[in-house]
Amino acid sequence: MPLLERRPALGRLFERLPVVDRRVLTGAAIALVAVAIAGYVTGHGHARPPEREQTLTASAAGVLLTLPQDWQTVASAPPIPGLTLAHAIQLAPNGETSHAGLIAGEIPGRDPSPLPRDLLDRMRGLPATSVVGLLEVQAYRYTGFHIPGYGSQLVVYVIPNPGAERTALACYASPALLSQMQTCQHSVTTLTLAGRTQSYDLTPQASYAHGLSASIGALESSRLALRRQMISHPAPATLAGVATRLAQSFAKAASSISALQPNLATGQAQSALSGALLSTRAAYAALAGAALAQSETRFAAARERVSDGEASVDDALGTFALLGYQPA
Repeated sequence: MPLLERRPALGRLFERLPVVDRRVLTGAAIALVAVAIAGYVTGHGHARPPEREQTLTASAAGVLLTLPQDWQTVASAPPIPGLTLAHAIQLAPNGETSHAGLIAGEIPGRDPSPLPRDLLDRMRGLPATSVVGLLEVQAYRYTGFHIPGYGSQLVVYVIPNPGAERTALACYASPALLSQMQTCQHSVTTLTLAGRTQSYDLTPQASYAHGLSASIGALESSRLALRRQMISHPAPATLAGVATRLAQSFAKAASSISALQPNLATGQAQSALSGALLSTRAAYAALAGAALAQSETRFAAARERVSDGEASVDDALGTFALLGYQPA
């Protein structure tokens, strides 16, 4: 059955945490230099102070953005496959959206994953994840998207908001306009919140990661050993015993995961993982019963439940990767 083997060994998924990409604003040293004022010497009048860059301020999904004046709000922008935002605004340099721009809005629903399932289903693999410190809030930053048929470079920032929709900001640019991508990302890093604050930390916690690694590693070790026993097509009674032991392994993993202490950033993901583990436990128990009954119909249905259950465990672990709990 094609299941967790299609991803890296689960026991290694949480062994190390990535270096958190934190942007820290520091003050630069100011050098005081005495200079001659050329205007007084040459008689050409007073020197004019430098002109301040004109900027555009835009509001979307509870954040305020400041962009260069040549960026304009537009009615629509090229769609990003799988990323549909509610209450969205679109901005682009000189109002031209075909090659670069920014889309900001809310991700509908309150799924455990920071990114919408529709986007993840269209991708090849998962994007690279980092936690970044913006001007007054933390966000997840996703890069390295591989979306068939989508040719622009894409960087997506997600600001979670427990109890409400997530705020997403997507910067996109064609290879010829990567300077505009830099402009867009700089604007995102200096955004401010409107009407709400973030009082929790998104940074992956080493102790929590260790607990996840221990639980999933133990499950995967037991699972692989027991699944190998199924390959030889043992007698129904033997098969039922192996399936029962697999059910026990998933139940034990669910119990150990539930004993961990999540924070606001990981609470939903932990609940989803525990539920997926328990669902798979029930599927293996059904497989054991079908083997004892020697019912081909029941066995086929239970085998499908096992496949779906283990796929849901994979998806739940993928959510933790999107929260920054992934190999370095």
